[in-house]
Amino acid sequence: MAETEQRISSDKTETQRVEETEAAQTRGQGSAETDIDADEGDVRPPGYWTSFRFIGSVLAIVLLANNLFIGYSMPASILSVIGTDLGAGTSISLASLTLTLIKGVCLLLVGSISDVVGRRYFLLGGQLVNFVGAVVAARATNVRTLIGASALVGLGQATQLLYPMLLQEIVPNKYRGVSQGLLSLAIFPTIALGPAFARFMAANPALGWRALYWLDAITVGLSFVLFALCYFPPGFRELQGGRTTRRSILKHIDYGGFLLYAGGLVCLLLALAWGGSTYPWRSATVVALLVVGVVTLVLFALYEIYMPLHTPLLPMELFKIKNFVVAVVVGSCGQMSWYALNLLWPYHIQNLYTTDNSKVGWMSCITGIALATGELTMGFFCRKGGRIRLQMIVCVALYTAFSGIMAVANQHRESLAVGMITTIGFCVGWIELITIVVAALVVPPDQIGTGSAFFASTRATTSTIVTSIYVAIYNNRYPALMKPDITKAVEAAGLPASSLTRLFDAIANGTAAALQAVPGFTPAVNDAVIDGRKSAYATALADVYLTSIAFGMIALLTIFYGRDDIESKFTNFVNKTVAHVGGDKAEDLEREKVAQL
Repeated sequence: MAETEQRISSDKTETQRVEETEAAQTRGQGSAETDIDADEGDVRPPGYWTSFRFIGSVLAIVLLANNLFIGYSMPASILSVIGTDLGAGTSISLASLTLTLIKGVCLLLVGSISDVVGRRYFLLGGQLVNFVGAVVAARATNVRTLIGASALVGLGQATQLLYPMLLQEIVPNKYRGVSQGLLSLAIFPTIALGPAFARFMAANPALGWRALYWLDAITVGLSFVLFALCYFPPGFRELQGGRTTRRSILKHIDYGGFLLYAGGLVCLLLALAWGGSTYPWRSATVVALLVVGVVTLVLFALYEIYMPLHTPLLPMELFKIKNFVVAVVVGSCGQMSWYALNLLWPYHIQNLYTTDNSKVGWMSCITGIALATGELTMGFFCRKGGRIRLQMIVCVALYTAFSGIMAVANQHRESLAVGMITTIGFCVGWIELITIVVAALVVPPDQIGTGSAFFASTRATTSTIVTSIYVAIYNNRYPALMKPDITKAVEAAGLPASSLTRLFDAIANGTAAALQAVPGFTPAVNDAVIDGRKSAYATALADVYLTSIAFGMIALLTIFYGRDDIESKFTNFVNKTVAHVGGDKAEDLEREKVAQL
């Protein structure tokens, strides 16, 4: 009798736990516009949050996130050094371009399919491919080998770009802001100080640029081991619950959509990479690539809308979620403003304030430090502060206004420039944290990978576009401003007007002897030449900063399109568990039930 009562009690407990899990997941799995109204209790087994598998999975994601910056951003900052060592010349840029193209093309496919079949083997495969690519790059003796290695690294980074989502989906919704902030702290050494470390390694004979790729291989290897041992999210069987087969999934992959998306994106990125450098912007090659790229991406959108697809690459119902659209647009615009800083701040320092390589390197880190600080600080404030939409309005308004103030940060206002760059970086970090969290929070839980992949892909593509715009403005404005600004400065310093032609010939010659031979050339005139050139740089940079204001205004207006209901989604709901603890039958049933919903 006692055994029977105990069995009945156990069955009741088991049933209650399964019902609690089902209720929690059903609330979280609601439609795109349905709020999670209740702050449901934690249904994870006791000890889950301190288990080896959970902690190991978090560490694996942290390493994976750092891999992204070690394998791309750090080598990109010393690409000229690598090219000189390999005797590659300008062709070294193909290594960076190849990596960018491959990770951009594969990102959306990885996010979409991993939502359906599970993420474990995508991450293991991506890290393994990246490891091989990093080792090959570290041992490369010519640029062709490095380009091939970059292709492998890019393929692996298609999974690494999803690092914010990977962490957010395994923690409760209400801690997503905090987790993203702490993740920013964990990647601080590579995202903020990466350029300085890369320069240090390249300048150190005992290390050299190859040490970057060995570092990438080591961290990728450690991440792979941790994923293999600890990361067990719901797989194909749990996610599909016997409703379909792997063969059916393969049959219904949106191959047509992927070809259109990949083709359009490759053409667009090639046009932006080659325009103004390899080919003139007006050349037939660049224009053709731009037109074909844009038209193909439009066809992709129409294909996804009107074709009766079983599993679309990009479900169009995501765009019916107003707050998702807001997160994508505002996040992309924030990234556009950020790229104005990240791209031009080193030029700003070197051309206006100092040419000391060490100082340039450390001052260049200000943008990354400010960004990471903004994400970390506001990660704790995001949910507790409430009024998410108001937070977005405030930080977008601030970084837009301060971007305008940067336009007056000339060669005589170094302190102002540093202050503005720091403030803008902090605000962009703030808005980046909010949009990353919101983009993954408001989509249906079973489409978090697709939504996050599209968000990351859009940010990367728009950043590439805006980089080309900024560079074109800068390169066109500086030559046009240099002669008038120098002329004004040297005439005020006493140089005869008749010597102007010889002065500019001497400047083009670039030697001190040529300048000394100019009639009427004095130390005061030399200082005037330097100051006039700096004025031209400052004005060209100012035009870029002013251009970035337009993207801030677009973001500001878009915020008002969203719904002011984001706070209701910060609950205890956990999208995916990475392991179960204990192993009793009730926990097995709970895990299976959660995975099937």
